[in-house]
Amino acid sequence: MGTTTRRTVILGRPGENNEPREWHFLAHLRALGRQPAAARQAWEKTAKARGLAAARDGRLQEAIRLLEHARTETPWRDEEVEANLGELRAIRRLERKLELRPNDAPTLVALGRAYFAQERGDAALECFQRATRVAPRFPEAHAMTGLELHFRGETEGAERAYREALRLQPGHQLAGLYLRDLLRGDPPGGGAELSLTDAAGAPAAETANGEISAAG
Repeated sequence: MGTTTRRTVILGRPGENNEPREWHFLAHLRALGRQPAAARQAWEKTAKARGLAAARDGRLQEAIRLLEHARTETPWRDEEVEANLGELRAIRRLERKLELRPNDAPTLVALGRAYFAQERGDAALECFQRATRVAPRFPEAHAMTGLELHFRGETEGAERAYREALRLQPGHQLAGLYLRDLLRGDPPGGGAELSLTDAAGAPAAETANGEISAAG
C-alpha cells in the first residue's frame, strides 16, 4: 500500500496537475498561470483587488467593506488585507477626530502617516504641511514633510524640511537617517530602514564633510 505524502495532498504528484486530491484553488492558480490575461481579469474581480483599488482612490467605506469581505474568501489570514484594514480604520478614526480639532498637529501628522502608508502622497503631504503651519515648532511635521518630498524626488525641499526637524530636535531619528540617504543620493531607506512609528533618538545627519549638523 503506497504512502501519501503531505506534499502530494497539497500539490499533487510531480507532473500531475490534475491530481484529484490537489486543493482546488491551487489547481485554479495553475490554470491561471497559463493564461496571464485571464489571471489579471480574475484578480481584478476579487473583493481584495477591488478593496485595494477603492483604498487608493480614497473611497474609505467601500474599501473597508470589500476588504472585510475578502477575509471570507481565503481560509488563511491575509496579512496584506489585515494591514490595509488597520490603516483604513485608522484613517476613518483620525478624519473624524480632525473634524472636531482641525488644527491639532499630532492628529494631522498621524493622519498623514496613514495616508502615506496607503500611497496617497498628495493627501499625506497636505496633512504634513498643514501641521507645520499650525505648529511650526513640531519637528515630526517637518520630518514627515521631508520624507514625502524625498519620495517625490524634490530633494531641495526635502533637505530643508529634514534640517528644520533636526534644528528643532537634534536627535530626531527619522530626519537624521533619511537626510543621510538624501546626501548620498539614495531614495528614502536606501541605507537602513526605519519604522515611521520610531522617529526619535538617532544621531543627526552628516554634512558633506562628514560632520553631524542640522543646518545646511
